[in-house]
Amino acid sequence: ALAPPYLVLIGGRATQEASGLGALVLASAAASLISSYLWGRMADRSSRRVLRLCGVIGAGALTTALGMALAGLTDGPLALPAVLFVLMVAYHGVRQGRSTYLVDMAPDDQRPAYAAVANTVIGVALLASGLFGALASLAGPEATLGLFAAMCLGAAILGGKLVEVEVEGG
Repeated sequence: ALAPPYLVLIGGRATQEASGLGALVLASAAASLISSYLWGRMADRSSRRVLRLCGVIGAGALTTALGMALAGLTDGPLALPAVLFVLMVAYHGVRQGRSTYLVDMAPDDQRPAYAAVANTVIGVALLASGLFGALASLAGPEATLGLFAAMCLGAAILGGKLVEVEVEGG
């Protein structure tokens, strides 16, 4: 959720022109449209696995963007939109996996309370991540993307340690 502005920064002129920004918006929208059904089906089987997989995909996308920036390969018209597409597929998977995990984990009568607490925790986590990102941005957008990639990898590891909450056959 926090990385796309840094993709624009590393993209330079290719993403700061109207057509470049349009390609990024289109990539993000296409990722949402295409991934929703896929992640929903997968999360019904194992939201824990979806969360873990999305962490790995996010880390891979951000590492790819970082490598492209360091190699000077971000000027192509489709380079960063392709990376953003993959990153947003992962982002939508995290959202789907998190909400499915919450619904499957929470007792029926306590779901609203669990959802409220989970949304508050996510808000605090985003603020903290934004703070870390702001500090990392002092070292440049590449350092920030590297930090976000490491955070995605950490999330994948933590996702693997979650308890499986889906009921077999349901």
